[in-house]
Amino acid sequence: MQELTAPPTPNAYALLKPPTPAAEETSRADYHQLFCTYTAQLRGQTGIRKLVLARTEDIPAPDFSPALAFRTLCSTAPRAFNCLFHTPQGGTWLCSTPELLLQQEGDYWHTMALAGTRADSSQPWDHKNLQEHALVTQHITTCLQPLASEIECHGPHTVSAGRMLEHLCTRIRFRMERAQLPALLRTLPPTPAVSGFPAKEARAFLRRHPDIVRSYYAGYLGPVNPQSAHLFVTLRCMQIFPSLCRLYAGGGLMPDSTEQAEWAETTLKMQAMRSLILP
Repeated sequence: MQELTAPPTPNAYALLKPPTPAAEETSRADYHQLFCTYTAQLRGQTGIRKLVLARTEDIPAPDFSPALAFRTLCSTAPRAFNCLFHTPQGGTWLCSTPELLLQQEGDYWHTMALAGTRADSSQPWDHKNLQEHALVTQHITTCLQPLASEIECHGPHTVSAGRMLEHLCTRIRFRMERAQLPALLRTLPPTPAVSGFPAKEARAFLRRHPDIVRSYYAGYLGPVNPQSAHLFVTLRCMQIFPSLCRLYAGGGLMPDSTEQAEWAETTLKMQAMRSLILP
Protein backbone atom coordinates (compact mmCIF):
# COMPACT_ATOMS: atom_id res chain seq x y z
CA MET A 1 0.00 0.00 0.00
CA GLN A 2 1.37 3.41 -0.99
CA GLU A 3 1.75 5.91 1.81
CA LEU A 4 0.08 9.26 1.17
CA THR A 5 2.43 12.05 2.20
CA ALA A 6 1.34 14.95 -0.03
CA PRO A 7 -0.93 17.56 1.56
CA PRO A 8 -4.49 17.97 0.27
CA THR A 9 -4.97 20.24 -2.71
CA PRO A 10 -6.35 23.76 -2.17
CA ASN A 11 -9.68 22.58 -3.61
CA ALA A 12 -9.87 19.82 -1.02
CA TYR A 13 -9.24 22.33 1.75
CA ALA A 14 -12.06 24.47 0.39
CA LEU A 15 -14.42 21.51 0.54
CA LEU A 16 -13.48 20.74 4.11
CA LYS A 17 -13.75 24.31 5.35
CA PRO A 18 -17.02 24.66 7.30
CA PRO A 19 -19.30 27.56 6.39
CA THR A 20 -19.83 30.46 8.75
CA PRO A 21 -23.30 31.45 9.97
CA ALA A 22 -25.20 33.24 7.22
CA ALA A 23 -26.65 35.85 9.60
CA GLU A 24 -27.06 36.66 13.27
CA GLU A 25 -29.41 34.56 15.38
CA THR A 26 -32.99 35.78 15.59
CA SER A 27 -33.33 38.49 18.20
CA ARG A 28 -36.48 38.95 20.25
CA ALA A 29 -37.00 42.34 18.58
CA ASP A 30 -36.70 40.88 15.08
CA TYR A 31 -39.13 38.11 15.98
CA HIS A 32 -41.61 40.69 17.27
CA GLN A 33 -41.43 42.69 14.06
CA LEU A 34 -41.92 39.61 11.90
CA PHE A 35 -44.77 38.36 14.08
CA CYS A 36 -46.58 41.67 13.62
CA THR A 37 -46.01 41.57 9.84
CA TYR A 38 -47.20 37.98 9.52
CA THR A 39 -50.29 38.30 11.72
CA ALA A 40 -51.30 41.56 10.00
CA GLN A 41 -51.34 39.60 6.75
CA LEU A 42 -53.37 36.79 8.32
CA ARG A 43 -55.90 39.18 9.84
CA GLY A 44 -56.24 41.29 6.71
CA GLN A 45 -58.62 38.99 4.81
CA THR A 46 -56.04 38.43 2.06
CA GLY A 47 -56.76 34.73 1.58
CA ILE A 48 -53.68 33.50 3.47
CA ARG A 49 -54.90 31.57 6.51
CA LYS A 50 -51.63 30.30 8.00
CA LEU A 51 -47.95 31.33 7.95
CA VAL A 52 -44.99 29.59 9.57
CA LEU A 53 -42.57 31.91 11.37
CA ALA A 54 -39.17 30.33 12.05
CA ARG A 55 -36.26 31.54 14.15
CA THR A 56 -32.74 30.52 15.14
CA GLU A 57 -30.80 30.41 18.39
CA ASP A 58 -27.01 30.20 18.68
CA ILE A 59 -25.36 28.33 21.56
CA PRO A 60 -21.58 28.45 22.12
CA ALA A 61 -20.24 24.89 21.91
CA PRO A 62 -16.46 24.79 21.42
CA ASP A 63 -16.16 21.17 22.58
CA PHE A 64 -19.32 19.80 20.97
CA SER A 65 -19.03 16.28 19.49
CA PRO A 66 -21.52 15.69 16.64
CA ALA A 67 -20.87 11.94 16.68
CA LEU A 68 -21.54 11.65 20.41
CA ALA A 69 -24.69 13.77 20.09
CA PHE A 70 -25.95 11.56 17.25
CA ARG A 71 -25.32 8.46 19.34
CA THR A 72 -27.28 10.03 22.21
CA LEU A 73 -30.22 10.80 19.94
CA CYS A 74 -30.34 7.23 18.68
CA SER A 75 -30.76 5.97 22.24
CA THR A 76 -33.05 8.72 23.61
CA ALA A 77 -35.27 9.25 20.53
CA PRO A 78 -35.51 5.83 18.86
CA ARG A 79 -38.85 6.59 17.16
CA ALA A 80 -37.56 9.72 15.42
CA PHE A 81 -35.54 9.79 12.21
CA ASN A 82 -32.07 10.69 13.49
CA CYS A 83 -29.37 11.73 11.08
CA LEU A 84 -25.98 13.41 11.01
CA PHE A 85 -24.85 14.66 7.61
CA HIS A 86 -22.40 17.02 5.95
CA THR A 87 -22.32 18.72 2.56
CA PRO A 88 -19.63 21.10 1.25
CA GLN A 89 -22.26 23.76 0.60
CA GLY A 90 -24.38 23.45 3.73
CA GLY A 91 -21.93 22.21 6.36
CA THR A 92 -22.73 19.79 9.16
CA TRP A 93 -26.26 19.17 10.44
CA LEU A 94 -27.80 17.05 13.17
CA CYS A 95 -31.49 16.22 12.97
CA SER A 96 -34.04 14.26 15.01
CA THR A 97 -37.30 14.69 13.16
CA PRO A 98 -40.71 13.25 14.04
CA GLU A 99 -42.29 14.11 10.67
CA LEU A 100 -42.56 11.57 7.86
CA LEU A 101 -42.91 13.03 4.39
CA LEU A 102 -43.19 9.84 2.33
CA GLN A 103 -42.63 6.14 2.90
CA GLN A 104 -43.12 3.44 0.27
CA GLU A 105 -44.37 -0.10 0.91
CA GLY A 106 -44.75 -1.76 -2.47
CA ASP A 107 -47.62 -0.05 -4.33
CA TYR A 108 -48.73 1.74 -1.16
CA TRP A 109 -47.33 4.88 0.41
CA HIS A 110 -47.60 6.60 3.77
CA THR A 111 -47.39 10.24 4.75
CA MET A 112 -48.66 12.33 7.64
CA ALA A 113 -50.09 15.70 8.52
CA LEU A 114 -48.17 16.77 11.63
CA ALA A 115 -49.33 20.17 12.83
CA GLY A 116 -50.60 21.54 16.10
CA THR A 117 -48.38 21.67 19.17
CA ARG A 118 -49.01 21.76 22.90
CA ALA A 119 -47.01 21.32 26.07
CA ASP A 120 -49.89 20.84 28.52
CA SER A 121 -51.66 17.55 27.80
CA SER A 122 -54.16 18.14 30.62
CA GLN A 123 -56.07 20.58 28.39
CA PRO A 124 -58.01 19.74 25.23
CA TRP A 125 -56.71 20.84 21.86
CA ASP A 126 -57.74 24.44 21.22
CA HIS A 127 -59.39 25.86 18.09
CA LYS A 128 -56.16 27.37 16.77
CA ASN A 129 -54.29 24.05 16.72
CA LEU A 130 -57.25 22.10 15.34
CA GLN A 131 -57.66 24.56 12.48
CA GLU A 132 -53.93 24.61 11.78
CA HIS A 133 -53.90 20.82 11.57
CA ALA A 134 -56.95 20.72 9.30
CA LEU A 135 -55.27 23.06 6.78
CA VAL A 136 -52.20 20.81 6.54
CA THR A 137 -54.35 17.71 6.05
CA GLN A 138 -56.36 19.49 3.36
CA HIS A 139 -53.21 20.47 1.45
CA ILE A 140 -51.78 16.94 1.50
CA THR A 141 -54.97 15.25 0.30
CA THR A 142 -55.37 17.88 -2.45
CA CYS A 143 -51.84 17.17 -3.69
CA LEU A 144 -52.48 13.42 -3.69
CA GLN A 145 -55.79 13.38 -5.56
CA PRO A 146 -54.42 13.76 -9.13
CA LEU A 147 -51.64 11.23 -8.58
CA ALA A 148 -52.90 8.60 -6.15
CA SER A 149 -55.89 6.40 -5.36
CA GLU A 150 -57.33 4.68 -2.29
CA ILE A 151 -56.47 7.67 -0.10
CA GLU A 152 -57.20 6.88 3.56
CA CYS A 153 -56.87 9.36 6.43
CA HIS A 154 -56.60 8.12 10.00
CA GLY A 155 -56.78 10.79 12.69
CA PRO A 156 -56.17 13.27 13.98
CA HIS A 157 -54.70 11.78 17.11
CA THR A 158 -52.15 12.95 19.64
CA VAL A 159 -48.52 11.85 19.36
CA SER A 160 -45.65 12.54 21.72
CA ALA A 161 -42.57 14.41 20.51
CA GLY A 162 -40.16 14.02 23.38
CA ARG A 163 -40.83 14.59 27.05
CA MET A 164 -42.50 17.99 26.81
CA LEU A 165 -44.33 18.27 23.48
CA GLU A 166 -47.32 16.71 21.79
CA HIS A 167 -48.52 17.14 18.21
CA LEU A 168 -51.70 16.45 16.31
CA CYS A 169 -51.11 13.79 13.67
CA THR A 170 -53.22 12.40 10.83
CA ARG A 171 -51.66 9.40 9.11
CA ILE A 172 -52.44 9.06 5.41
CA ARG A 173 -52.14 5.90 3.32
CA PHE A 174 -52.56 5.82 -0.45
CA ARG A 175 -51.77 3.86 -3.58
CA MET A 176 -49.46 5.36 -6.19
CA GLU A 177 -47.19 4.23 -8.99
CA ARG A 178 -43.52 4.85 -8.30
CA ALA A 179 -43.28 6.84 -11.54
CA GLN A 180 -45.45 9.53 -9.94
CA LEU A 181 -42.94 10.23 -7.14
CA PRO A 182 -41.14 13.14 -8.89
CA ALA A 183 -44.47 14.83 -9.65
CA LEU A 184 -45.59 14.47 -6.03
CA LEU A 185 -42.33 15.89 -4.72
CA ARG A 186 -42.86 18.95 -6.91
CA THR A 187 -46.22 19.74 -5.27
CA LEU A 188 -46.29 18.23 -1.77
CA PRO A 189 -43.33 19.87 0.04
CA PRO A 190 -43.02 22.24 1.67
CA THR A 191 -46.39 21.47 3.22
CA PRO A 192 -48.34 24.09 5.21
CA ALA A 193 -46.79 22.52 8.33
CA VAL A 194 -43.57 24.39 7.49
CA SER A 195 -44.72 27.13 5.09
CA GLY A 196 -48.38 28.15 5.31
CA PHE A 197 -51.76 27.87 3.64
CA PRO A 198 -52.57 28.13 0.80
CA ALA A 199 -49.07 26.82 0.14
CA LYS A 200 -48.33 28.75 -3.07
CA GLU A 201 -49.47 32.10 -1.68
CA ALA A 202 -47.76 31.48 1.66
CA ARG A 203 -44.44 30.69 0.00
CA ALA A 204 -44.68 33.86 -2.09
CA PHE A 205 -45.28 35.88 1.09
CA LEU A 206 -42.33 34.25 2.85
CA ARG A 207 -40.07 35.12 -0.07
CA ARG A 208 -41.13 38.75 0.25
CA HIS A 209 -40.81 38.73 4.05
CA PRO A 210 -38.18 36.09 4.93
CA ASP A 211 -37.78 35.05 8.53
CA ILE A 212 -34.37 33.32 8.52
CA VAL A 213 -31.95 31.70 6.10
CA ARG A 214 -33.61 28.29 6.40
CA SER A 215 -31.00 26.33 4.43
CA TYR A 216 -31.79 22.65 5.11
CA TYR A 217 -34.27 23.43 7.89
CA ALA A 218 -37.80 22.34 6.85
CA GLY A 219 -36.48 20.59 3.75
CA TYR A 220 -36.55 16.81 3.40
CA LEU A 221 -34.08 13.95 3.22
CA GLY A 222 -33.82 10.21 3.61
CA PRO A 223 -32.77 6.98 1.88
CA VAL A 224 -34.20 6.31 -1.59
CA ASN A 225 -33.59 3.34 -3.88
CA PRO A 226 -35.50 1.84 -6.83
CA GLN A 227 -37.69 -0.30 -4.58
CA SER A 228 -38.32 1.95 -1.57
CA ALA A 229 -38.25 5.49 -0.27
CA HIS A 230 -38.16 6.90 3.26
CA LEU A 231 -38.22 10.70 3.29
CA PHE A 232 -38.52 12.90 6.37
CA VAL A 233 -38.92 16.64 6.97
CA THR A 234 -35.79 18.15 8.56
CA LEU A 235 -37.18 19.47 11.82
CA ARG A 236 -35.67 19.47 15.35
CA CYS A 237 -32.31 20.21 13.81
CA MET A 238 -29.13 22.19 14.33
CA GLN A 239 -26.31 23.38 12.12
CA ILE A 240 -22.89 22.77 13.64
CA PHE A 241 -20.08 25.30 13.32
CA PRO A 242 -16.54 25.10 14.80
CA SER A 243 -17.45 26.95 18.00
CA LEU A 244 -21.25 27.13 18.13
CA CYS A 245 -24.43 25.29 17.24
CA ARG A 246 -27.35 27.02 15.53
CA LEU A 247 -30.77 25.69 16.51
CA TYR A 248 -33.84 26.04 14.26
CA ALA A 249 -37.55 25.97 15.04
CA GLY A 250 -40.78 27.39 13.68
CA GLY A 251 -44.40 27.77 14.62
CA GLY A 252 -47.59 27.98 12.61
CA LEU A 253 -49.27 31.38 12.97
CA MET A 254 -53.03 31.69 12.67
CA PRO A 255 -55.10 34.90 12.91
CA ASP A 256 -55.64 34.34 16.65
CA SER A 257 -52.02 33.48 17.50
CA THR A 258 -50.28 35.30 20.35
CA GLU A 259 -46.62 36.23 20.19
CA GLN A 260 -45.65 34.97 23.63
CA ALA A 261 -47.23 31.56 23.03
CA GLU A 262 -45.53 31.16 19.65
CA TRP A 263 -42.11 32.18 21.00
CA ALA A 264 -42.54 29.70 23.87
CA GLU A 265 -43.47 26.96 21.39
CA THR A 266 -40.29 27.45 19.38
CA THR A 267 -38.28 27.40 22.61
CA LEU A 268 -39.77 24.02 23.50
CA LYS A 269 -39.16 22.68 20.01
CA MET A 270 -35.47 23.57 20.33
CA GLN A 271 -35.10 21.76 23.64
CA ALA A 272 -34.28 18.37 22.11
CA MET A 273 -31.22 19.85 20.38
CA ARG A 274 -30.38 22.24 23.23
CA SER A 275 -30.19 19.36 25.72
CA LEU A 276 -27.41 17.78 23.65
CA ILE A 277 -25.28 20.90 24.18
CA LEU A 278 -26.39 22.00 27.66
CA PRO A 279 -27.41 18.78 29.46
